[in-house]
Amino acid sequence: MNCIFMHGMSSHLEQTFGEKVALRAKNAGYKVYFPHFPLKKDITLEGWYKVAEDYIDLFDKDTVVICHSLSTLFILKFLRKYKLHCHTLIAVAGGYDNEITDENFSYLKDFKPSELDFEYAKQHVKQRYAIYSNDDHIFTQKQLQNYRELLKAQPIFIKDCGHFGMTSGVKDIAVISQLLE
Repeated sequence: MNCIFMHGMSSHLEQTFGEKVALRAKNAGYKVYFPHFPLKKDITLEGWYKVAEDYIDLFDKDTVVICHSLSTLFILKFLRKYKLHCHTLIAVAGGYDNEITDENFSYLKDFKPSELDFEYAKQHVKQRYAIYSNDDHIFTQKQLQNYRELLKAQPIFIKDCGHFGMTSGVKDIAVISQLLE
């Protein structure tokens, strides 16, 4: 059984909640993988595809993908593009909007999943969860809700965890262990 951790645009998950969650995943019998995608201004969709392609063979009926922020969007495009499936998708701080209104992030427009990407994931991912908080400083509550609804993901609310990244100081998401059982 494989557990793949996909980070967001600013830091690797080993720097945030990934280390503790990965340890529990290993203890539950998973082989753990941490792809490292280009960060910040070096981000391109093609660059992320190139990294993720090295992990294609890990996707099967038992695979769990834990993704954060930008990778919650990327994984939907990736699954459909390569016609992959997995058992469980755990999206942490995934938000969606029809457009990117902040010009500082316009270079991320290629990551925006289509309706077909969401539909593909609903058909090829058995279990889908969306973990979110009340005080996310990246995505609005409406964007977080849009993502959950479009993916038909089971919502998991955790109070006062911000965006679950470096600035939020979240070093563990214990509920993920229950989702791995």
